[in-house]
Amino acid sequence: MDSQEGISIDKIDETLTLAKLSRNDVKPYSQMLHFTDEDLNNHDYKLLQLDSHLLSEITAGNTLFIKGEDEDEVVICSETSTFHVTEAETSNSLLLVNDLKLSNDIDESAEHKVSKVSVSAIFFDYLEATVGKPHLKKLNNFLSCTTFKGPEFEHEIDKEKLFSLEELANVVQASNKELREALNPMNVIELDGKIRLLDFSYQFRVLSYMFKLIEENSWQLDEIDFDETVESLTDIVPREVVCGLFDKYAEESKVIDSLQLYKYKENEVCTFFASALLHGTEKLSLEEFMQVWTDSVPEGMVPKEEMLYGIAIINRNINPNIVVAFDENTLPEDIIERFKRLFEVKEKWSVPEIAPYIRRLTTEKLDVNALLAKYARASKVNGIKYYSSKHGK
Repeated sequence: MDSQEGISIDKIDETLTLAKLSRNDVKPYSQMLHFTDEDLNNHDYKLLQLDSHLLSEITAGNTLFIKGEDEDEVVICSETSTFHVTEAETSNSLLLVNDLKLSNDIDESAEHKVSKVSVSAIFFDYLEATVGKPHLKKLNNFLSCTTFKGPEFEHEIDKEKLFSLEELANVVQASNKELREALNPMNVIELDGKIRLLDFSYQFRVLSYMFKLIEENSWQLDEIDFDETVESLTDIVPREVVCGLFDKYAEESKVIDSLQLYKYKENEVCTFFASALLHGTEKLSLEEFMQVWTDSVPEGMVPKEEMLYGIAIINRNINPNIVVAFDENTLPEDIIERFKRLFEVKEKWSVPEIAPYIRRLTTEKLDVNALLAKYARASKVNGIKYYSSKHGK
């Protein structure tokens, strides 16, 4: 008889017999659960169920970050994804035990042995981590209070409220990849190691200086000299600002005499000037707007109505037609509320018109078309597909 703390092989055989099993039907190692005298429901442990992505991050030795202030929903972030953490109940009790041997740890050829395993805690619920969208609402709040308006206004800035990219990653509920993607379309630069939101009027002024150099130097639109642009403005604009805006609005074009030249991105530049014209206004006549818009952009660039998608809507139901500022950043984060707001301001949307307003809410499983199919109703007018409120008339 082999026993440990009073637990015998005979007792095991007796239990197997009641279960209509023999010793040959089980592993040659029995583990008897022992409930301690402690309060098993009062403990400092939480069980977290991991999906394959989180599990692979842990097994690879990567770091996961739990983010959230007292009033926030807790999230777990890997380097690339954000997971929402919620509590789930289970109908079966979950036991936390010490020194439990798993099947792979048992020697099949060994003699039958018995050990006692202590139960440290009992759980009737656990935490579930499901992939979701990052919480980015606070990002703009963190940056807006230190907006860069120019060197002459820096004495007004509270330096304690400045954030580096690493510091933002610690407070914003998003993965590092998602944070960088969120910052990319924003009017931000890195100045003295801190991420700064650019004041719209100041950005307009600096871009005007940059575009004026095209005429002053008789440059072709695809032959912009980066070094000359930076050096020409160094005395009036911080180098980091010029470089940041150049990265945002320019791209490589050609090489002449070993010199890399650039061109400004027509769509981004025209969209910015459209935003400038709409800034602080409620609505403008479409015809007048298009004329002023064309006159304001660098010569050779051609504004198009589709460049307004995401920043304004065109109302063709009145005469004359008007342009109304309608920025995607002003919409609710909740997808149902966002669609409700979209259909309040415009009854029917084509896919290209509405896509910029919902693209940020897409996931790996739900692209723009899937979101429209789920939350809107499709119809065709003159062969063009439009989407309207799913519960509208």
